[in-house]
Amino acid sequence: MKNKFKFTIEYQFDLLRYIVLDKDGVNALNKVEDSYFTLTEHAVIAFALKSYYKNNKRIPGETILREHIKNLLNTKQYIDLVTKDEQSEILKLLTPIYNGVVKDGDEIYALCKEFSMYTKLKDIIEDMDINNFSSYQKFSKQISSAIEDPDEVDESLTSFLFKDIKSRQFRRQENKSVHPTPFKQINSLTNADGYETGSIIVLLDKEKKGKTGMLVNIARGYARMKKNVLYVDLENGKDSMLTRLEQSLTGLTKLEVIEGANDKKIQRKIRKYLRLGSEIVVERLPALTTDADTIQRLMDMYYRVYGLRFDILIVDYLGKMGSLSKKTDDFGRISDAYMDVANLCDKNKIDHCWTANHVTREGAKARMATKYESTDIAKCIDIVRHVHAIYGLNRTPEEEEMGFLRLELVEQRDGKPKGRAIFNANMDTQQFNEIGIQQRREYEKQMEEVFNREEGKSNAISKRSNNTTSELSKKPAGDFN
Repeated sequence: MKNKFKFTIEYQFDLLRYIVLDKDGVNALNKVEDSYFTLTEHAVIAFALKSYYKNNKRIPGETILREHIKNLLNTKQYIDLVTKDEQSEILKLLTPIYNGVVKDGDEIYALCKEFSMYTKLKDIIEDMDINNFSSYQKFSKQISSAIEDPDEVDESLTSFLFKDIKSRQFRRQENKSVHPTPFKQINSLTNADGYETGSIIVLLDKEKKGKTGMLVNIARGYARMKKNVLYVDLENGKDSMLTRLEQSLTGLTKLEVIEGANDKKIQRKIRKYLRLGSEIVVERLPALTTDADTIQRLMDMYYRVYGLRFDILIVDYLGKMGSLSKKTDDFGRISDAYMDVANLCDKNKIDHCWTANHVTREGAKARMATKYESTDIAKCIDIVRHVHAIYGLNRTPEEEEMGFLRLELVEQRDGKPKGRAIFNANMDTQQFNEIGIQQRREYEKQMEEVFNREEGKSNAISKRSNNTTSELSKKPAGDFN
C-alpha cells in the first residue's frame, strides 16, 4: 500500500473514465502508475492503457482495449495473479468506463496531478540520507523537479526547434495540429487538408442571404464527424436555431418540423447522431455584452456539469460580441473581440471557430459576381488580420435558378490563393449539401460561360476595391459602413 491513491474507489473509477473519454485524458495517463490503484481490476486497466499508449501513442477504443487486456491476462505476469472471476470483472468494467460521462473533470485531473507530485516528493524524501552533505544538491534538484507543474513543462517542450525535435514529433502524433472541415472541397483548398487548431473562419455576405443557414449546416457536418459543437447565437433565438438545426438534419420544412406530424422521424434521425457520441449545444446570449469570458464560463459549466468538452465553436456572429477591452467603437470592439476569441480557442484547444460578417453596401453589389474582396468586410477591415480564412457566399442568378450556393475563397493564410466549394442549397429545408465530383464537373461546364462573363468585369471590380480602400483610409476608426 506504499503508493496507493488516498482517494475513494469511485474517484479511481472516474479517473479511468477521464483518461479514455476526455480529450486531455492522455495527460492524466502520463501522470499515473498502475500501482496507484487500490483494486486489481483498476490497476490492470491502467496498466493496459499505459502499455498500449506506449506502443501506439494513442488511447485505444473499448474494443481494442478489451482485446489488449485479454492478451495481457494470458501472459506470465498476470495468469497466476488474476483469478478467472477478476478477469471477468475487469472486462465488465470497460463498458461503463467508455459509455459514461466525465463530470468535474477539471477536479479529477487536478487531484491526479497533485497525487503524482506527492508520490514523487514522498519517495525522494524517504530515500534522502539527511546526514550526507554531498547529496543535498542532488536532493534540491529532485525536489524542484517533483513540485514543478508538469503541464507548464509540457507546454515548453515544443519551444526549441533543435533540442526538442523528438518531443515535438511525439506530440504531433498524439495531438493533431490540423483538423479537416466537414467539406472535402474546402479541405482541398488548404495545404494540409484542413485548418490548424484554433483557426477562425469567416463567412462573408450581405444580410438575410444564407450565412446562418450555412453555419447551421457546418454544425451538422461537424456532428457527423463526432465533434461536439457550441453554437453561440447573438441575434436569432434559441428555439429558432434549434428548429433550423432539426430542419437541416431531417430535410423538412419549418412547418413540417413544428406541426408535430414528423416528430418520430426527427427522433429517429437524432438517435443516429446520439450513437455517434456527438452533440450540438445552442445558447442564446445578448449581443454586445457577451464577450470571450462569457463563452469561457459557459464552456466551463458544460464541462463541470455535463462532462461535455467542445471541439467546435460557432458564433453567429462575432461582430456583435463585446470585447474584454470594453471598447465601444465598432472598429476597436470587433477587432479586439476577434483576438479575444482566438485566445479562447487556443486555451480550450478548439479545432475551428466559424462565424459570419456582413459586407459593405458597395461590396454587396458584387454578390452575383465571381467573388467578394477582403475590403468588402463591413465595420472592421481589421478582421482580415485576425482570421485564418474568409469565404464569400456568392450566387449568380444562374446558380440560384439551379439551386447552387458557392463558397468562394476570399483570403486564407495557408493554402491556395483562390478556389470555391459548391453546395446544393435548399433554403426551405435549411439543408446545404456539398456536391459530388461528377456534379462538380457538370457545374463547371454549365457555369464556364457565366464565369467568363464575370471575369470580363474584373477591371470594374478591381476599380471598386481600390476606390473602397481609398475611401476607408480617409475615414476615422469605427466609421466603416
